[in-house]
Amino acid sequence: MSFISNGPSFGSLASNAARGVLSAMTLMLMSFSAVAAEDTRFHGATGGILRFPNSNQPEDENNLFGEAWLKLAYSVAKTEKGNLSFYTLGNVVADTKPFAYNNTAKLGVGLSYSYQVSDALNISFSARHDWFQERTTDVRRSAMKYEMTYYYYRYWAAEPDDKMFGLSRNAWIFKSYGTLAYPGSLEENDDNLVLTLGGEYSTDLQLGESKWLLSPFIDVDFAWDRDGNNYNNKIIPGVGAKIRRPIEKGEIFVSLRAQADYRWKAGTTDVKPGIHIGWYKGF
Repeated sequence: MSFISNGPSFGSLASNAARGVLSAMTLMLMSFSAVAAEDTRFHGATGGILRFPNSNQPEDENNLFGEAWLKLAYSVAKTEKGNLSFYTLGNVVADTKPFAYNNTAKLGVGLSYSYQVSDALNISFSARHDWFQERTTDVRRSAMKYEMTYYYYRYWAAEPDDKMFGLSRNAWIFKSYGTLAYPGSLEENDDNLVLTLGGEYSTDLQLGESKWLLSPFIDVDFAWDRDGNNYNNKIIPGVGAKIRRPIEKGEIFVSLRAQADYRWKAGTTDVKPGIHIGWYKGF
């Protein structure tokens, strides 16, 4: 497996920008967490992913992709199930090709309303102004972005003597998530509507006495847009396994996944394995 590309390396192109953004995110997170400990109106999350290859498409062969993001929010009105918040969202993206659209930094400020429909289902609506920069071209854009999202999560504890592959089973888990976004990009006069959906069914197997779990899974990702762009009209089923460690309000993981990338506009199907390394932490 080679990470060599014809363009600048991931480290030479992105490390300085990513290090600066991540350092700023870390300082913001430390300061924010200290305040949040004293005021429950503050909340947020951070996460990230390393993906190889970025996709199964020919142009992404040997392309390593990385993203890190941070969301900070302040509740201005809260009920038992609803939460109206001001928030800011920042992210940095880089790859090794490098494609201009995959080497970006973005900062957004907006207002969101989330509603806990049930113990399993949360829906939210947001309006946000984004400022965006392509780091390799210095192209800059800004515009409003509107999103409707949902997140569904179910956890079923296993029987005490339940096993798989000789390992004790802790639980079965199903999660599903989706976003309807307008416009599709920050380009001028963009009128595109983009829908993304995903779902995963997995089981947690205890790895000895450690805090790590082995999680075999099946999943699917789906995207559609009104403009008919090939990159936004796809369905990608997959099967694989994760080694993951739950942390408070989050997890860290490494996964190996075989996936079939079907693009119905181009009429192509590309089947390849992929490696993901990621984290999520709420606060």
